[in-house]
Amino acid sequence: MSGLTSEEVRSRVQAGKVNNTQIKTSRSYTDIIVKNVITPFNLILFALGAALLLLGNVLSALSATGIILVNIFISTIQEMRAKRRLDKISLLTRPKVTVIRDGEETVIDQSEIVQDDLIVIRAGEQALVDGKLESCRSLEMDESLLTGESSTVRKNAGDLIYSGSICITGEGRFVVTAFGNESYASQMLNSAKKFTNKKTPLQMETESITSILMAIAFFMLFLTVIVEVLKGVNLFDMGGLEDVLELFVICLDIVPIALFLLITLTYMIAAIRMANTGVLLQRFNSVESMSHVEVVCMDKTGTITTNNLLFDSAVDLTDPSEAETAIKLFVGSTGSKNKTIKALEGHYGSLDSELIEEVQFSSARKFSAVKVRYEGKTYTFYSGAWNVIRAHVDSPEEVDRIIEEQSSKGFRTLVLCSSDDLPLSKGDEYVINPLKVMTVVSIRDEVRPDCRETIDVFLQNNMDIKVISGDDPVTVDALFKIADIPGERVIISGPELDSIPDSQLDEVVLRTNIFGRMKPENKEKVIEVLKRNDKYVAMIGDGVNDVKPIKSAQVGIALESGSGAARGVADMILVNDNFSALPKALVEGRRTISGIRDILKVYLSRNFALAIIFFVMFFIFGRVPLLPVQNLFYAFIAVTVIAFFMTVFAQPDKNDELILPGVLRFVIPSAVTIGIMSVIVFFIASAMVDAGIITVSYDYLKPLADILGMDIEDIINTYLISDNAYEYPDPWAFKDIISRTAMVLFAAITGALQLLIVCPRFKFFSVDGNTNNRTLPLILVILVIGLVCVMYLFVPFFGAIIGMSALNAAGYAMVAGMCILAFFFILFVYKKRLFRKLEDLIEKAYTDKLNKMYTKGDVVNEENIIDKIRDDTENP
Repeated sequence: MSGLTSEEVRSRVQAGKVNNTQIKTSRSYTDIIVKNVITPFNLILFALGAALLLLGNVLSALSATGIILVNIFISTIQEMRAKRRLDKISLLTRPKVTVIRDGEETVIDQSEIVQDDLIVIRAGEQALVDGKLESCRSLEMDESLLTGESSTVRKNAGDLIYSGSICITGEGRFVVTAFGNESYASQMLNSAKKFTNKKTPLQMETESITSILMAIAFFMLFLTVIVEVLKGVNLFDMGGLEDVLELFVICLDIVPIALFLLITLTYMIAAIRMANTGVLLQRFNSVESMSHVEVVCMDKTGTITTNNLLFDSAVDLTDPSEAETAIKLFVGSTGSKNKTIKALEGHYGSLDSELIEEVQFSSARKFSAVKVRYEGKTYTFYSGAWNVIRAHVDSPEEVDRIIEEQSSKGFRTLVLCSSDDLPLSKGDEYVINPLKVMTVVSIRDEVRPDCRETIDVFLQNNMDIKVISGDDPVTVDALFKIADIPGERVIISGPELDSIPDSQLDEVVLRTNIFGRMKPENKEKVIEVLKRNDKYVAMIGDGVNDVKPIKSAQVGIALESGSGAARGVADMILVNDNFSALPKALVEGRRTISGIRDILKVYLSRNFALAIIFFVMFFIFGRVPLLPVQNLFYAFIAVTVIAFFMTVFAQPDKNDELILPGVLRFVIPSAVTIGIMSVIVFFIASAMVDAGIITVSYDYLKPLADILGMDIEDIINTYLISDNAYEYPDPWAFKDIISRTAMVLFAAITGALQLLIVCPRFKFFSVDGNTNNRTLPLILVILVIGLVCVMYLFVPFFGAIIGMSALNAAGYAMVAGMCILAFFFILFVYKKRLFRKLEDLIEKAYTDKLNKMYTKGDVVNEENIIDKIRDDTENP
């Protein structure tokens, strides 16, 4: 079979019969833009901004949409940059396919496959398109990813090959019949689109707290309309409508609109960092998952050892020349060209013979066999795991001794046997005939030089290490000794695991750390038992036999040199098989979650504080608390600058629990303190104006008046006085301006100051006694306060544009004193849990909401999370 000619390929490409369906390595540019721009809250705020703009209130319109536009711009640019970077990295693992064209094998990208191409598929490779099998040799396909059936399917010429199935043993050639949207796998995918993607715990937590704040915001919107109508405001009058719309803008800002955007941005920054360390993320939220890992399960290949095998020695139990010839014939004829066979070929060489019949090696069967004709004689050879073929050997005791001795040294053993000229199968089942041992070959694994250091990182982070291997458990134990890996070792084999009653299985799996002679279903069983016992599991593998456990684990990790099937189902890929990069991924995951946790404390305290300020000022005192543009200033000083730098420069920290329960225990006292004291500052400033303590000369507005070509009086009426009931020079107008200015300055600066409690550099500021040695939080606080000081010292008229007045020394002193008082009061309240009942009330509403989300089936085996939250609430 020579396959298509170059001319036939060109004609099919011109006819559009090519697999050029776009292969997504990440989100598209259109998807990034649409997802960032078109959200329900964005559309609402854009509509409000457009309405205010039509009413002539440009500043309020800009403030309503300004922060959204900035967030959209920054996040979109960042995500596009990350996409380009990730696309380049993803090319490292983009599937390739071997085709026969013009009579020669050629490796091409899957997007270059054309109709009727002749594709070669070998063990460990995944079918990328549908086709009809033309010829094969001991071909067995795993179709479990498509059908759910765990057993492999033997294929014969004329059978169909489905895209997504995996070649377990043998090789075959098939002609392409369908690809792209017409393929079997694509049709299955389309039918599965009705199912929603699972969310990580953090994503679900964030969604639940956002929905609570959303309910608060819309409740306030409803009350606002009622109050305004009762006050006699005509909603159909341009002036009345403008006032109501401004209040709507402030209410909606209670909802943490940019929070999901911030988390996505943090994930993408982490993905780029991890790529630089040698870890390619295929799913962004696996950044978070990595930070929760408690148990690391791994095949020894690529972790304890490299992917390289070396011949060590052989013990012949027959004539040495006869044994050597048998090895050469077996190596030259078997289709199972794995690394063990290649190590034998490198030492012995091979002999060509006529292949009559063959059973290729598979991880499920654990043996292989060939029947060949050489120099007029027929030979049958078997090789495989000793525990599988031992029962078919007479007097196996001598081999037992040899294998035990070699395994204790950490060597693999290959037992080569001969048998009489008997069929290798009965019906569809392969059989092992009576055997005679010819030789026992010892193969040495090359131990990774960085193995001990890498595993030490896991142990130092209180992670359990479990090696799940298809090799002899004694061999794995010996490798632990060679690598000098510390700790007591508890060993079990796959057959022993199968014999354990279900009532004892969990205890045995939790206690055991070396699993040998494990079939794929054994590996998957271990993962499922660990998950059932509330362990967050990472599985590292490279072969087809690792596909199921990699899929089953919360974090699946594959080696780049591993099978395409293993890479395809993994969450992460270790580029260049760099096992030592994995601890860096762990650190990056913890850095990400720690950064988000710290940001959430500052972010949500501002949202809750704004809700309190609005409620008290508007519904109790009947005053407009602040203008939309002033709210923008509050957000910029208290959150935006801090959140950006904390995201980029976060430090790793251990995260054993859900994030938001701890965040809420900080947010509630902080928000209540800032909210109530902001109102107090408003009325203190008002009283100081009445007493003549705070006086302001508006001569500082002259530079702005000159720039705009206006009188100072016009500047005051246009920008500072927002209430139509007042006009210059009414003293009530100035009192409101000054009081509101003092309140906004207080709330913004105190919001920034609380970062010193969130990330305490000094023990006095710490709630739990832990301190943070980073200087970044202190620098950020100085930076944002410095920005405010620079504004009032050098460009004081800038405040007028956002409706804020300059103050005299007494006014600034009062605001500064109240900020310091609030800071220490937050610290005191937080330490003493004075708002415990209120914290518990809000936290209960949050956990109830989260519990409903979990019961929808978005997350598997997470019931205990809710119990953990409640335990934390009752026993902090």
